[in-house]
Amino acid sequence: MSKSYIPVALQNWNDSLSSTGFTPKLLTAIAVFVSGAMQFPTYFRNIQQRQGTVLNDFVLTNIPAIDVSTPIFAIIYGLLVYMLLRILKHPQLFLLFALTFVIETVFRMTTIYLVPLNPHPDLVILHDTFAELLIYGDSEPITKDLFFSGHTSTMVMIWLFVEKPYEKLIAAIATFILAFLLLIQHVHYTVDVLGAFFFTYLSYLIARQIVHKKWQITCTIMFGFYVVLQTVFILGAK
Repeated sequence: MSKSYIPVALQNWNDSLSSTGFTPKLLTAIAVFVSGAMQFPTYFRNIQQRQGTVLNDFVLTNIPAIDVSTPIFAIIYGLLVYMLLRILKHPQLFLLFALTFVIETVFRMTTIYLVPLNPHPDLVILHDTFAELLIYGDSEPITKDLFFSGHTSTMVMIWLFVEKPYEKLIAAIATFILAFLLLIQHVHYTVDVLGAFFFTYLSYLIARQIVHKKWQITCTIMFGFYVVLQTVFILGAK
């Protein structure tokens, strides 16, 4: 890390926090996510108890089921930390990421509720310490967190938010490798992985449209996503 990283980052954050609208936008995004995150464990326990559909997935049928948890964990969190360090220097870019991440999360919780799926019979449990601690909050494996793939979505966001051409290339290659590893693990159906590309990019497009609007408009839209999220949680509990 460059010696100038911290002072430049601090100056950029000081400037952004002093500007009109930045702080309420960021705090609203954080509040919506934290509020949702506190309810994730209960939501996923409810999802785990319901019955869904087992898809006839041609790809999974024709590839072996292998435990590749370690490379999946290394790829996603290694690049995620790198990307966060890059964008933390640029508060406006971090705000765009925060909005994208929250919108993608709302989409994912909604589609998980609307598309009830059972895991593939050859599923190999994916061991993801961070997900188990921060999202699932339970010692029992959650296997019905399926459509769409959160791991793939994270990789797509990494690709979207790194800026230099060589970073984009590395992130793109890593994204497709990770998507293939998830299929090897049989932890997701092919449609889960493909859906992640669509919904993550859609989240990014929405975030780009609202990030520079007046803070009252941005915060109102994010509150709308919060209402959707809470509605999904209520419906998922029934």
